[in-house]
Amino acid sequence: MSAAIALLRPLDFSPTQTGTIGNVRPTVPFLLACALASSPAASSAAAAIVWPDPPELTPLTCVEPAANGAPVQLAPTSALPVGVSGRVAFSAIVFGPDGQPLREMALGDVDALHPLASTFKPLVVEAVLRDIDAGKLKLNTLLETTPGRRSIESYPAGENSIATLAKRALVPSDNTASDLLHLTAGVSRVAREVHDRSPCTSVLHTTKAMWALQSGLLPDVLPNAVQDAPTYAALPFSTRLDLARLAVMGAQRLTGPQVEAALDVYFKGPSYTPDMELGVQNTSTARAFARLQAQVLPGATLNPASRALFRGWLSDKESCCKAKTPTFKPAFWGVKSGSGWRMLTMSGAATLKDGRTVGYALLIDGADPQVAEETERWLRPLAVWIDAQLLRLTR
Repeated sequence: MSAAIALLRPLDFSPTQTGTIGNVRPTVPFLLACALASSPAASSAAAAIVWPDPPELTPLTCVEPAANGAPVQLAPTSALPVGVSGRVAFSAIVFGPDGQPLREMALGDVDALHPLASTFKPLVVEAVLRDIDAGKLKLNTLLETTPGRRSIESYPAGENSIATLAKRALVPSDNTASDLLHLTAGVSRVAREVHDRSPCTSVLHTTKAMWALQSGLLPDVLPNAVQDAPTYAALPFSTRLDLARLAVMGAQRLTGPQVEAALDVYFKGPSYTPDMELGVQNTSTARAFARLQAQVLPGATLNPASRALFRGWLSDKESCCKAKTPTFKPAFWGVKSGSGWRMLTMSGAATLKDGRTVGYALLIDGADPQVAEETERWLRPLAVWIDAQLLRLTR
């Protein structure tokens, strides 16, 4: 049995209480019709999409409602390390024990939307840990890596416990581990919860789904991936949520190697455009994501045992990214990084002994290096730079 969604009205990105999305073309009436599968048996149903002509443009900025009172603004202590290139946004915010923002540091346009790469993965793990706390799952629950659930790159074969997968998702940033947990927590559920917490943050896709979309392997969702991605990003959240569900189901009909091969062809081919990453990847702004990191990474929503695990994985010495000899020494400091084609992201949160909390996000896309291995060389010098900024911000 399937449900049909039809939408015939202008897109509306006017300011609301949940966020303001800007820099989009004036709204254009259009018809969107899609057949949505409600069961695995019907998951092959195609999405018949009539895209507006001319297409909508990808939103470029997003501003969330400001908290009461303006935090003290500080400038970075130094320029970024030599060689770092691309569109850069850095936001770090100190919050008091009552959640009030006290001090803020910004570099670049902190309200500009950027792809998050792997920095969204702690949001997935935290959702699974909340299910464990609620008794819906157990740490030793086994999840199987099937061909349909395997993402790109290395992967955990066979059956693995949730605890094993959670650590793999956060420390080595394993894509398949993250996707298995994401599917278990519920992709639409995670998307709604993230949207409620941070209206400017969009976590709609598993890693495999976003890579399959970007490489043009899901024509049922994006008939013309490059052309339709900007419109896909400009759709209302509820409509994107329905289409993202189709994308996640469609990606499971592909194998990880299929997606990886197609992605490699796309990135090295003439159709590659950085703009498409804003259309199909999980996104946020540096300021909104810094706020979200401060809310999520300390594990305030988790029971003590789950919180200890979560913090331990995020602060694991084998994970990136802190200076080898940090000058910033909080009571807890959790980090997560991500990389991809011409992008690098670094985020984290810390709790101080006096009860204050810090959240930060460094988002870079459009970088000159065209492979992840080259941008990843910036991690250590950027970690030293972030260390200095956090020390200045929290004094």
